[in-house]
Amino acid sequence: MAAPKPFASSETQAPCEFFKKQLAGDAPLSFPTAKRLFEKATDLIAIRPWQFLEDQDLILLENPLSGETCYCSVMGALGQVFALHAYLGGESYLYFRKMAAGEPISVGEFYGSLRGVYVEFVGLSQLTPPDRELARVFGHPLKRGLKTPIFRAMRPGYHPWYVTENEGVILAECLEAVIALCERIRGRAAPDYWNEPDVYPFLVPIERGQAGYDIEMRKITVPLATAPAPARLDQSRIGQIRRRNYPVRGAFEAEHFYGGGTIGKRDERKAVVRLALVADADSGLVFPPELGMPERATSDMVATAVLSAIETARFLPREVHVTQLQLEAYLESLARELGFAVRTVKRLPAAEEAKKSLLAMMGDPGPFIA
Repeated sequence: MAAPKPFASSETQAPCEFFKKQLAGDAPLSFPTAKRLFEKATDLIAIRPWQFLEDQDLILLENPLSGETCYCSVMGALGQVFALHAYLGGESYLYFRKMAAGEPISVGEFYGSLRGVYVEFVGLSQLTPPDRELARVFGHPLKRGLKTPIFRAMRPGYHPWYVTENEGVILAECLEAVIALCERIRGRAAPDYWNEPDVYPFLVPIERGQAGYDIEMRKITVPLATAPAPARLDQSRIGQIRRRNYPVRGAFEAEHFYGGGTIGKRDERKAVVRLALVADADSGLVFPPELGMPERATSDMVATAVLSAIETARFLPREVHVTQLQLEAYLESLARELGFAVRTVKRLPAAEEAKKSLLAMMGDPGPFIA
């Protein structure tokens, strides 16, 4: 893989912002931050850290804007994808561990769960027009066989999209820290920073005005799961269901999942298809699913799907079955209001069959192992 040559650009001739059209409503990437990103990406690909780092050799640092931890992972040891991913926060670290353990995950679940930023080095055919403009501004030759850096952000419920100014700053900090550690590893007989489980090098910038980092070895503990918030209930719908005095029988199966499809216009951040699904456990009848955007609370989606199923079926279930304790917690308040039980089970045969069919219709490739 050929490394790019150093770039050259004049600030007087270049745009002062990048990705402005694609980031409407957000602060676009500024010229100084874009320049910093391109410089550091050029340095990184010259080092080729994937030749001596595995993707599980995490490098940690503090997010300069939020104070949370950035978990940086270098990809490329297998010679397929060359990138630096920075997973932001404890929940993203948990999901990284899940991927590292080889658990099968779906494309929708992957994009629906992770928060982070990354730079990836890609071929000419993978560049979008905004990527090409950025490369041209910094004098990067657009030639076949030459890898070009692209800069992306991951937000839960969305497909990767162009970095904002703040996301660019975070990614630049991560690049600088990873490069510093790589130079230390290459330059001398450095210790093995990854010889203990869940212990990683944490880079702390030396006092302001000085270059370099201090390295602290930190053991990362699994963060405690936050208590799920119950759904906000539509009391008017609940009152109508009570007044109708529906019979009580059978069981429903409730599920929430992400699909591989996309929602969004051409030049805007694309949301991942997200559904709450309810099926009749006895007949296998599937009720109309509830579609939700990433910002919508999962508890509200699932509770709304159950209410809609009751109104469609014209009966109250004795039980609602789920496979996750979190979904059980989401439905507790609705169950109290309407008098049904919520039970966690191993499988949801009717809902799983419907989910499989819906994912196939959306072109989802199915689970993969990261």
